[in-house]
Amino acid sequence: MTLLPRTRLCRRIARQTDGVVFLRAPAGAGKSVLLEMIAKELGATICCTHQPRSDEVADGCLLWDVPVVARAVRMPAGILESVRVLIIACRPDQRVSGLARQILHRGSLTIGPDELALGNDEAESLPFEQRRIALEDFAGWPAFLALARQPDERLCAEYLRENYLTHLSPGQTVELCFWLENPSAEPKAEWRDLLPPFLTGRPEQHPTLIRLLTFAARERLAILQAGSAVVEVASAFERAGNSLAAMAMLLDRGYETHAAQMLERAHGRELIYRSSIDRFREIIMRFSQEMIATNETVLFAVTRALLKQGELQRVRHLVGKSLGSDYLDPLKALARDSRFSFAARTFRLNLMIAEDLTPNDAMITRLGEFMADYPLDDHGKWASYYNALLEFEIRRRNFREAEAAAARALIYLRKMGGQPLLEFFIHLHQIVLRLMSGDVLMARRAAQEARARLEQVPHDAAQEFRMLRLAEACLAYEAGKPRDLLHFVEHEFDDFAAAEIWPSLMQFALFYASQVLIDHFPMTVRAGFLDGLWIHLSEGLQFHAMMEIRTAIAYQNANRWADAAATLSAIRMPMGRNWVESAHEDLSRLTRRDEIAYVMAWLRDAVHLFTPRAYLSRQIDAMIANPKVTNREKVALRIWQGYAAHQRRDNAAARAHILTALESATRLGCRGVLSEERIFLSPLLNNRRIRSFIETSSDVRTALSIFADSVNSPQARALHGGLSQREAQMLQLLAGGMSNKKIAQTLNISEVTVKFHLGNLFRKLDCKRRSEAIRAAKALDWL
Repeated sequence: MTLLPRTRLCRRIARQTDGVVFLRAPAGAGKSVLLEMIAKELGATICCTHQPRSDEVADGCLLWDVPVVARAVRMPAGILESVRVLIIACRPDQRVSGLARQILHRGSLTIGPDELALGNDEAESLPFEQRRIALEDFAGWPAFLALARQPDERLCAEYLRENYLTHLSPGQTVELCFWLENPSAEPKAEWRDLLPPFLTGRPEQHPTLIRLLTFAARERLAILQAGSAVVEVASAFERAGNSLAAMAMLLDRGYETHAAQMLERAHGRELIYRSSIDRFREIIMRFSQEMIATNETVLFAVTRALLKQGELQRVRHLVGKSLGSDYLDPLKALARDSRFSFAARTFRLNLMIAEDLTPNDAMITRLGEFMADYPLDDHGKWASYYNALLEFEIRRRNFREAEAAAARALIYLRKMGGQPLLEFFIHLHQIVLRLMSGDVLMARRAAQEARARLEQVPHDAAQEFRMLRLAEACLAYEAGKPRDLLHFVEHEFDDFAAAEIWPSLMQFALFYASQVLIDHFPMTVRAGFLDGLWIHLSEGLQFHAMMEIRTAIAYQNANRWADAAATLSAIRMPMGRNWVESAHEDLSRLTRRDEIAYVMAWLRDAVHLFTPRAYLSRQIDAMIANPKVTNREKVALRIWQGYAAHQRRDNAAARAHILTALESATRLGCRGVLSEERIFLSPLLNNRRIRSFIETSSDVRTALSIFADSVNSPQARALHGGLSQREAQMLQLLAGGMSNKKIAQTLNISEVTVKFHLGNLFRKLDCKRRSEAIRAAKALDWL
């Protein structure tokens, strides 16, 4: 292959009076070729060994091409006595010593990579297209001149790997691979000087070479990972902030102890907040049972991953087996003088959340004592503590204290530089506590903050986005738009419930999911109608009572009061129906959420009676006075007061109560409660005197317009379209794919009766088959 003459450079070097001339540039800059040209012009030979000999000096001139494999070389002092001009070709990472005296007295010149690149004048002899490729695509880099003549990507990638990447350490190779994923100009890294300057200076102008370099770098990295350099490669991944990939690499090759040490440096289970949940679980679960049993950091990382899967019983078994059965008692584990480590006690606090333990005042005091051991400057631990306290205060219905805990948690997270995922969880808690307490307007603000933080999370957060979609769907439901919540219940609730869910969030989800089903599918309510929500609740026994209460309310809204009473009577609670019916002031002192929900359900049953008991009003007043009863529940209680007054024909009291309820609902933004209580609200609104009185308020008119939209469900349209309640019920069950036998079992009627009602339904829809009836109903928007 004909070489391009480097006349300009050769003459410049020949004219130099400096004692030492360095040709210092990465591989492929044409240093050796240029040295050969200079040698030919001077009639000299070139030294290519680690140390020049005296017989290689010709007429006071020595040309030294430092071997590629040499990292450090030294010029013998004796040779310098006879050298007038020393020309050295070397790479940026090669160290040449023994020249200080020569440079001090005779001076030195360094010709770098920019000057060694081909210029326009040197490429004039090339054909136009070759000249363009050489000067533009390859920025005049001499080594790629052959590719300008005859492109060969495979050969180019091999050349890059052999001539550039072999000079990089394993750590530098990893750093280069990360840079190639998102190349930026002038990276601040040692390996930059070992590559052609145009690649790192203007990477966007050379996509083909960047692609081939990426391929070559990955190939070399795979070789390093498979060999003895795996620990060094893993350490480089760790320094780059990719601890999970580093641990996976070590675990795959049997370096489990190194992986455990790396997990400790990454703060163990806290790594899950900086990683994809699935990726974290996949890698952490590779640790052996022996390592889990002997290393607390690994133990708590594994149990954290299991909690994310909702495996509460498995977690309790693991920690009990490793730490002892007394660890399962939070009072013993959290005691300041306990035998457990600080990390173990911290995890016990988190485990209390998954167990849905609602601490009493004594436990909260114990937590405060435990908090005293937290390092003052460890903002992450303080944020975690207040996050746990936030969850506990929501359960205790101490919403003001919960808001204070949320604010403190956010302060500590910001002090540690921000942690978008953890901040998202705090704001999600705020949505839950505000919606459950009835302050929808403030919940919307928290939802905006939650979305902003979640969108900042750099890794995949599918599970968290699902939580956010639920919260946003509940907010839309409160605004009279149930479609998003219905879609979530139908398509996403199973995946939502199968993952790790805080009990407060699960309680929240259960409430809204069951309510939207009650609102829009009242005709299909039957025993176990919430079975689809019981995905992981076989372990979460704390939810069973609440689900039965929600089932009873569904029966009540479907006007099946006997079924509702039977369901409530079967629930194991400290108080029963007789206690509720006779209680007065005790109702104002209830604290537990299940007890309050249970009493509310029985009071609902009492309100619907044609002749309510005389002291019912005092019972409702006692519940309204209860500080643990939420604003949302108080709106429902005032609606019941209005309904009970209407039953007593006391329209003045009915108007006052219903006006207060509607204004409160509008002020708080919790209009969903109006749809929930439609069975009591609709009769009041159908009374002209009551309606004309309350419609003088603009806030009430707004609430009523949203209420009217929310009750316009497909089933309501079907009833207005001429179907009976039983026929509308049949239509819903048909759409669910049930056979006649299954419908009969569900409704506790005979198959003959089912056929009779189906015949009436088909006649009204002018159809002969089930599929035709479903299509016709969908066309009428009855499904």
